[in-house]
Amino acid sequence: MVKPKQEAQQNDNVTKPPVQANSYYNELYRPQFHYSPEANWMNDPNGMVFHKGEYHLFYQYHPYDAKWGPMHWGHAVSKDLVHWEHRPVAFTPDHNGDIFSGSIVVDHNNTSGFGKDALVALYTQNKDGHQVQSLAYSTDDGNTWTKYEGNPIMKDFPDPDWRDPKVFWHEETKSWIMPLAAKDKVMLYTSPNLKDWSFASEYKPQNASGATLLECPELFPLPVDGEKDKQKWVLTTSLGDGAIAGGSGMEYYVGTFDGKTFTPDKPEAEWIDYGADFYAGVTWENAPNNDQYRTMIAWMSNWKYANDTPTSAWRSAMTVPRKLELKTSQNGEVKLVQSPIQELETLRGKEKSYPSQVIKPNTNFLANAKGDTVELVADFKVDEMTTSKAFGFRVRKGDDQATSIGYNNEKKTIYLDRSFSGESYFNDQFAKVHEAPLEPVDGHVKMRILVDRSSVELFGNDGQVSITDQIFPKGSSDGIELFSSDGDVTLESLHVYPLNRIWGNSLFHSNLSGWEALNGRWADTISGTQGSDTVDSFKLADSRGKDFTYETDVKIGNQGAGGLVFRSDKTAKNAYVATIDQPGQMVKLWKKVDGEASILATYPAKIDPETTNHLKVTTEGKEIKVHFNDQLAIRTKDNSLSSGYFGLNVWNGTSTFQNVNTYPKK
Repeated sequence: MVKPKQEAQQNDNVTKPPVQANSYYNELYRPQFHYSPEANWMNDPNGMVFHKGEYHLFYQYHPYDAKWGPMHWGHAVSKDLVHWEHRPVAFTPDHNGDIFSGSIVVDHNNTSGFGKDALVALYTQNKDGHQVQSLAYSTDDGNTWTKYEGNPIMKDFPDPDWRDPKVFWHEETKSWIMPLAAKDKVMLYTSPNLKDWSFASEYKPQNASGATLLECPELFPLPVDGEKDKQKWVLTTSLGDGAIAGGSGMEYYVGTFDGKTFTPDKPEAEWIDYGADFYAGVTWENAPNNDQYRTMIAWMSNWKYANDTPTSAWRSAMTVPRKLELKTSQNGEVKLVQSPIQELETLRGKEKSYPSQVIKPNTNFLANAKGDTVELVADFKVDEMTTSKAFGFRVRKGDDQATSIGYNNEKKTIYLDRSFSGESYFNDQFAKVHEAPLEPVDGHVKMRILVDRSSVELFGNDGQVSITDQIFPKGSSDGIELFSSDGDVTLESLHVYPLNRIWGNSLFHSNLSGWEALNGRWADTISGTQGSDTVDSFKLADSRGKDFTYETDVKIGNQGAGGLVFRSDKTAKNAYVATIDQPGQMVKLWKKVDGEASILATYPAKIDPETTNHLKVTTEGKEIKVHFNDQLAIRTKDNSLSSGYFGLNVWNGTSTFQNVNTYPKK
């Protein structure tokens, strides 16, 4: 009989009370104030709309893996653009294909016939490289969606890469406008009703070539310098490759739009962000202040390495929401400026302020400052007295790593250097310096820096330029340094704020505690704790039992099996496992002894994907019973293991467990 060593020292019929340790959103590299999915893969933001006091964020989502795969639309909502509430997956693939990027509008005038103020989603569907545009609508504020029976509404695609509709209402022409990316150009369509679309014009950027892939275009008006009678139009596009920092990135054009044709003021594009991790950014439709500024959020990653970043259970995050405005620059050109939304300031902890002083080389008055979620707001005076060649900060600093954010006074550039930021093995182009041109304004260089556990966002001179980069340092690397190289610089002011996390407690319900994943990808979600792997993976609690009832509500994803582990040792090399096996369409009881698995009994059962089933195990001595949806499925005897730890198991897929509870045998 195989028994863990400490079995005789514990009362196996008394479960331990749950411990309220909050591991939710607390993994290594997990962003604390940026939006990231609870589990699995995320990329482009989609369908961003403000409706009845809530900001909706949809996004490209693969619910069964932490790498890109068949695209769904994930969903979250917020009242302040800071704190987010996760919602169930909104759109799943159908016979027309996977659900690619798109947008949502509020149909205030019921032009579509779906109802006044209905939410109408327009999105690309991809099936074997064939891309069409489809439509869905919601009459209950985005809680549920009905796919239009006439889908696809646009199917005569001119190019294999024909996607990402970002629709808006054009009041002057009383029509809907749809920009669509088409390989190396932006195509514009018009519609009176969101269903029937006519080609209007196309715009091909000067730098576009056959190798260019444009994605996620958006067209919107903004006042210049806050004056509404000086309105300009902004066209934003995302480049799949060839951006300023390498790989993917975003650019924009300022010009005019007459309801059919966009005409840029100049043919050259401007970069929205000079870092490597700002892509597919779009703005919220129907937002309260859209006539004054737009609020944009972007995918904080890069297609060069997005599938390979070293996060666990989830992959990718969004940038902080940013306020976009048009302002006249020092050289007279009208340019986008951006800044973190004001609501983020509610996350600030106790401020530490520093007065004006001269910063000399090899000194650091921030030696005692620490933080892995922090905001720095600095103003440097740069004039004829400045002898420093470069100055700035090093954040997430440890013994052998740091991320440098600085100003090169000789080149007149602001930069972010992640050459020694931490893990970079996953891509040989990751550990690089990214820089942007920046002239002092009235003899000053300002920096606003947002540091999270796996990212840095830098805004120079009140948002004239920005640089956004992911970083992957050790958890212990939390130092902050202020530096000046080869000379002096005057620091006019510095404000340092710790930033609070935005996430609450896990919604996984269990009377067991001390859960620890032995292998696989595990994360708590709104539906429960989710495990995913291609092989057998285990997660164990710190409670043990001998004779008991053990149960859960379990949902098997698109494939594989999941179930309850009991009488296990700490390695799960000796354990019983009762699983719901979707490919085999059975309930199965099996055991592992010294790592060798064998089946004890099976029971045929209809198991549909994404359906929640109830699984229950009861033990009394050698007897083991397994109930499936309240029906006795298996009753057998085995004396290999008499007691041990409780746990969960997934195999070759994704399973979600909720209400995992155990009760001692009475």
